[in-house]
Amino acid sequence: MLSFRWLNRLDPTPRLILFAVFLGLIGGFGAQLFLWLLHMGEVLILTPLSGYHFLTVAAASHSLKAPGFRFYWGIPLATTVGGLLAGVLVYRFAPEAEGHGTDAVVQAFHERNGYIRPRVPLVKTLASAITIGSGGSAGREGPTAQIAAGVGSIVGRFCKLSKKERRYVVLMGVAAGLSAIFKSPLGTAIFAVEILYAGVAFEGDALLYTLIASAVAYAVTGAIEGWTPLFVLPKASFGTPLDLVWYGILGILAGSIGAFLPTVFYGIRDFFRRLRIPNHFKPAIGGLAVGLIGAVLPGILGGGYGYMQLALEGAAGLSIGFLLLLMVGKIVTLSLTIGSGGSGGVFAPTLFIGVFLGAAASGFLRWVGIHQISETALAVVGMAAVFAGAARVPIAALIMVTEMTGGYHLIVPTMLAVALSYFVQLSLSRRHRYPTLYEAQVQSPMESPVHRRLYYETVTELLRRHKLQLDEDLISNQLLEQLSEGHGISLGRTGERLYRLHLAPGAPIAGAEIRSLGLEDLLIMSIIRSDHSLIPKGGTVLQVGDELLVCATPGALESFTPRLAAQVTPDAATAGPPPATGP
Repeated sequence: MLSFRWLNRLDPTPRLILFAVFLGLIGGFGAQLFLWLLHMGEVLILTPLSGYHFLTVAAASHSLKAPGFRFYWGIPLATTVGGLLAGVLVYRFAPEAEGHGTDAVVQAFHERNGYIRPRVPLVKTLASAITIGSGGSAGREGPTAQIAAGVGSIVGRFCKLSKKERRYVVLMGVAAGLSAIFKSPLGTAIFAVEILYAGVAFEGDALLYTLIASAVAYAVTGAIEGWTPLFVLPKASFGTPLDLVWYGILGILAGSIGAFLPTVFYGIRDFFRRLRIPNHFKPAIGGLAVGLIGAVLPGILGGGYGYMQLALEGAAGLSIGFLLLLMVGKIVTLSLTIGSGGSGGVFAPTLFIGVFLGAAASGFLRWVGIHQISETALAVVGMAAVFAGAARVPIAALIMVTEMTGGYHLIVPTMLAVALSYFVQLSLSRRHRYPTLYEAQVQSPMESPVHRRLYYETVTELLRRHKLQLDEDLISNQLLEQLSEGHGISLGRTGERLYRLHLAPGAPIAGAEIRSLGLEDLLIMSIIRSDHSLIPKGGTVLQVGDELLVCATPGALESFTPRLAAQVTPDAATAGPPPATGP
């Protein structure tokens, strides 16, 4: 620990830059390690038991047609064995490693100040390699993101970084891991700060650091694998301005799929959680179901990168019905793999769903006699649009898919489709129990426990110094909404909490000046009167019907309440003695 004192003496900015470079290296080399483990999973489990090999992007780019039909009877055995091994590993050593790793990182940011248990990155890496390598329908991006994020969390605590810095370090890890896998340095840097929120919001202060981490990870991957994009994109253009109509329709369809996908995904997840069997065996059941589907539709196994390349090449002669079957099959098998407790990512499978939606749309247009729309362009746009809607990350999806395919000339139709997909998904999923693919997202920074706590601490300090006049809309719509949940709101540090009290008719202090109340351990921060907010002063006269926002420790409020002879009481939402613990 002594050897790191020099690091703690640095200013936050250079210290975080050093961490960004370090995590970029971890993300780059960690991705290479994971890809090797993934290959070993295929070599040791999937291929020996089923005879099936994943179709690679390189092989697909040289194919003139899709692989012929063949029933792989051994695939259900491979996926079941992989699910069983992954389930035992995860639920024995780190249950939080189940599911898709990105959601766990988002939760670590909002609720745990960047804390990830040290064993999680290792368990996640091994479990994901087994799950995907044996044929599970999941992506490789979630594990690589959690590898670098987990290492960042461990090193951040070891070096005694502040809570804020630890949160930023986790985001750097996400950017580095994804950049190394997808060769998308700019898009993944933005993804790391956009994925936190379901609304169009960013953790902007962390962006410069995620850019550095992402760039370093991309440099590592490029030096090892080369600098070509992840997918090989044939020449394509979006045609004439009138063709944007068709891309707009594709965006609307993508938004509809994006609203439907989380419901299926979490519905199957909830089904498995209700099963009264040990968790260790649930991924094996999910693996068996995936294997039965994969035996006749092997293209839905794993991340499906080779089949995505086929779609980008023009779907290699596949019929519209088969393209839609692959799309629906991926929705179901992704949900079965991850929902049953398997380990893997959801990003690549969502791209798979989108690219085959675009390919099917292209096939339909040709069927009705419209041939001027590029098959490749529709596949690229569909790829970006579905993920933009389902995950609520329109900006990141736009840039990531553009970088992954090298389709910069398709940026205009992709922009339109991504925006429409986001708005359609937002509208259709508004009343859904699971509105987005990332359950740990919050709607806006104000709803993040991290920012809410910081906001209240700042407001309290400014109000104590009488330097701030609270906007009435902010009070009524934000503070009171939180207060209505009960028990007051923690203000951190001193143990003080924010309470809402109502001045009832007949209260003896009605008509009294605040200075006459002799308050010492309790601060009246604001008064809401007739839908207007007032900053109280010593000479402010209290009136019947006033809503008082009071800052006090639970003990101080408990001592203060009897002095009012129970005539100024917490409202219905905060009735009862305030607890001593946080909400």
